[in-house]
Amino acid sequence: MGLKKLLSASGAGLLWTGVSILLVTLLHAMGLFDLLNYKVLDFTFAQVRGPISGWSARRPIPRDSLKVVIVDIDDETWRLVPYPWPYPRDDIWARAVRNLTDAGARVIVFDLEFDSPDAKSDYLEALNRAGSDIQFRHGDDVLADAIRYAQGKGTRVVLGSKLVSEPTRRPPEYIMRPVDRLMAAGPETGLVNTIEDFDQAYRKYALAFGMAHVPDTSYLPLALKALKAYWDIPDTTLLRPTGKRYEVRYGPVIIKTYGGTPTFMVNFYGPPSGAGLKDMDAWKTFDRYPLANVLDDAEFDLRVIEEDSDWMDFFKLDSDLYGFVGESPFLDKIVLIGVSVNILLDVKTTPFYNYAGMQQLMPGVEVHANAIQTILDQNYIRIAGGTLELTWKSLGANLLIIAILALVTFLLIQRLSPVLGGVIVLFELLAFLDIALGFFTSDFLWLPKMMGTGILRPLMTSLPEFFLIGTPEIGASMFIPVVPGIASIILTYGSIVLYRFVLEQRDKHFLKNTFGTYISPELIDQMYEGKQQPELGGESGIRTAYFTDIASFSAFSEVLTATQLVELLNEYLTAMTDILLEHQGTLDKYEGDAIVAFFGAPIHFEDHAHRACVVALKMQEALAGLREKWASEDEKWPELIHSMRMRIGINAGDIVTGNMGSRTRMNYTMMGDVVNTAARLEASAKQYGIYIQTTLPTLELAGLDKFEWRYIDKVKVVGKSEAIEAVEIMALPGELPEDQVRMRAIYLEGLELYRNQEWDGAIEKFTASEPLEETFPKRPNTPSRVYIDRCGHFKASPPGSDWDGAWTLTAK
Repeated sequence: MGLKKLLSASGAGLLWTGVSILLVTLLHAMGLFDLLNYKVLDFTFAQVRGPISGWSARRPIPRDSLKVVIVDIDDETWRLVPYPWPYPRDDIWARAVRNLTDAGARVIVFDLEFDSPDAKSDYLEALNRAGSDIQFRHGDDVLADAIRYAQGKGTRVVLGSKLVSEPTRRPPEYIMRPVDRLMAAGPETGLVNTIEDFDQAYRKYALAFGMAHVPDTSYLPLALKALKAYWDIPDTTLLRPTGKRYEVRYGPVIIKTYGGTPTFMVNFYGPPSGAGLKDMDAWKTFDRYPLANVLDDAEFDLRVIEEDSDWMDFFKLDSDLYGFVGESPFLDKIVLIGVSVNILLDVKTTPFYNYAGMQQLMPGVEVHANAIQTILDQNYIRIAGGTLELTWKSLGANLLIIAILALVTFLLIQRLSPVLGGVIVLFELLAFLDIALGFFTSDFLWLPKMMGTGILRPLMTSLPEFFLIGTPEIGASMFIPVVPGIASIILTYGSIVLYRFVLEQRDKHFLKNTFGTYISPELIDQMYEGKQQPELGGESGIRTAYFTDIASFSAFSEVLTATQLVELLNEYLTAMTDILLEHQGTLDKYEGDAIVAFFGAPIHFEDHAHRACVVALKMQEALAGLREKWASEDEKWPELIHSMRMRIGINAGDIVTGNMGSRTRMNYTMMGDVVNTAARLEASAKQYGIYIQTTLPTLELAGLDKFEWRYIDKVKVVGKSEAIEAVEIMALPGELPEDQVRMRAIYLEGLELYRNQEWDGAIEKFTASEPLEETFPKRPNTPSRVYIDRCGHFKASPPGSDWDGAWTLTAK
């Protein structure tokens, strides 16, 4: 490929690369990649990195580093607590607060709403109003006293509140807080609201909420209120920017926001703590205890006496039993109380929804737990560009990734075929995926490890340590949005390949327009694939000229109408041309009933002479089939047609081929002395009564052992001063009938005697071979008969001792 052509091709490739970059960026800006980006993030969480806490984590973080403990209203609690839902606040929630306080909890957080009075107390008050005289203390007052008790011992309590929107209310937004009796105890309150992405999955956590009618006021969510209580942050402390991009400060910590929005990406530590595989322990991402255990002390009886062990008394710091079974699991912890029992429906879809082949919804309380632990550990997820969506702020990073990958793709496939280029691009895709997601898990070999694990796991009971995918250090996770990059690779590859395909079709269309009437479609494809454009104006090379003619065709016009003649010729020429093109011959022209063709141009192939000789035999075979067909068509064709014969002349040598003619009308043809000789061979075959005649050098080029043949004559054809050695091609090896084999042997013996001027002996041999010559109607002569006459001539007029064996033809 010349420099100019290379630069032209590279320029077009770069243009389409640029178009791909712009198109991918536009599609990203339209949000078409957002969902896939989030799904890849989920895949990275659940399948690549996996949990970083709990028994299923490959390299779990130290258990004592988790400052969050979950107290769960689970199926066990639902079964063992001797009260219906909603639980009474005096016997249940006040006891839970007191027991957790006594067990050393630092903060108690309720992911529950106490926005209406205690149901049990309301019921008893209703009975008293109806005439009963039941002595009781209101459950809200009892719970408020428990909150005061906790705060008096240094345990902070955070109750859940909720931001509510009612379209028919004015203003429509308001904060639903705990009842006044509870608020009188001075607890913290935090919004239990969580935010979901457009696919209804929970990945981010709000730092603050607001209401339109009070634009200057922010309300903190449950997680931040829990941390406020944990660190004893003053009420006057606000979320403030640090001056660095996408960072805010709250009290003693920095929070890395999601693209500058009042949210951050939660770094989930694992699947739901209470879930797990069948017949196996729960995942235990966080330490989780049923509420029934927390309530179970000496003063509280569970519904099933056999399961009442006074469990909580072992962990009260001032209990005589403390220390018997170890340290309190609640000591100095943030204890979140929430719901996982299915009947209460507080569950969320998170990145670990599809983990270990199971679909696992996470209790809402554990979403808060993950958010709290993320901030405590400063274990934020850094996202290249700041967001998975394309914004003006994230445009630079995303555009850089898209452009680099597109340019790498262009450079990799610039000089490669689409198939090989596709293989290279596949490796590029896998490499990019491995590197990009490797930043999240701090292991840039995760993909080969995962593939190796899939192959080896069925074969081995345990895998070597090498195959364990790495776990990132705390705060080291970075996520690179891979979908735009993958789209950039695929679109760049696809657009360049499509452009090449269009160019290829255009070039092939040009070649077909130029050569379609001369050569086969397969040869045109070969010309294109081999980048062998013919040189217009003529080029010289060793090729094979090929001529055919119907014997005594002029007689056909005397017995056929013009319509019949056209029909006959079309059928004949179609059959012959199909054979010619099938063997990559080039059709030069039709001259009436004659076919002029050549082999070895415009695409050169070494076996052009062999192909020409094979085509000659195939054409004679096809003509025999046509004769049988015409004979079977009743009286449609005169008897003369049933015996149609065709002569063929073949000659190989130096031939000039090319588009020749005027500027307005050209024809791809051949010229040269070799062409004229081929035409003379076809014409002179009539004098010998043979139907495929070529020269000995041509047959040697085609392969002497690849055909059944016989020597015909050393002859000077009309218009030639030098003699040529003519031979007849009779059949393919092994296909010559036995009688013809015997005839040829006798004939060649006579030919040897003829060359030695032993005329009588030669006449005897030719007389013996002549009856064995193939006979059919209107055969004008045979080589044996020709030599019988010629031997008689030389016997009467000997040629002399210097005779070279040549015979001069006096007619074409």
